[in-house]
Amino acid sequence: MNPVHPDESPPPFGRFFLPGPTEVRSEVLQSQVRAMIGHRGPRIQELMEELQEGLRQVFSTDRPVFVAASSATGLMEAAIRNGARGRVLSLVNGAFSVRFAEIARACGCEVDEIMVPLGGHHEEQKLHEHLRRRHYDAVTVVHSETSTGALNPLAELAPVVAEHPDTLLLVDAVTSAGGTAVRTDAWRLDFVLTGSQKALALPPGLAFGVASEAMMRRSTGLSDKGIYFDLQAFASNM
Repeated sequence: MNPVHPDESPPPFGRFFLPGPTEVRSEVLQSQVRAMIGHRGPRIQELMEELQEGLRQVFSTDRPVFVAASSATGLMEAAIRNGARGRVLSLVNGAFSVRFAEIARACGCEVDEIMVPLGGHHEEQKLHEHLRRRHYDAVTVVHSETSTGALNPLAELAPVVAEHPDTLLLVDAVTSAGGTAVRTDAWRLDFVLTGSQKALALPPGLAFGVASEAMMRRSTGLSDKGIYFDLQAFASNM
């Protein structure tokens, strides 16, 4: 593909039969050609503070919103590394919920799965039965299963997990945050993550996440989290 000359108009946005990347507004694209600013100086701190108000609205939270220079998969791993000590229950109904379970296994966790057919969504009764039978450090769920478009009833599932105070609810909201209600605080979600290139209509390369107080307490007590996705390090830089 030939590059676009600076004096030429860019080609029209193509048709992608995918959840993302979505079309990015021209003023957002133009902002990327401005001069760089130092990533450790006062200007970047001011910029990150300016972003907080809008990001908190997206997540419906009063908590700080972390910004990561990674894909959303990076914060899926952060969710596991900071929120699970050993055993995870994954709600699986598509490719990305499978990915969440695979990440948990790759991080050394024992993983059980509740599976429903592709295109289906999870129901609170099955979740309730599993949580009564066995203790889990965390439950993973994809709010909007990107591979099928199925929307899991997060508002109904979250109270079931909340009945078990030592079990955290970790939520992939990649194709729901900014596109439908994600009420982090009201639904008592422990970690919610999204990426920049879906409903937020930004260029790829950033991920955003919110951690509850319980998630941060769990993170404090866990070792072997690595460095890049340690939520304690994220919080110390805000």
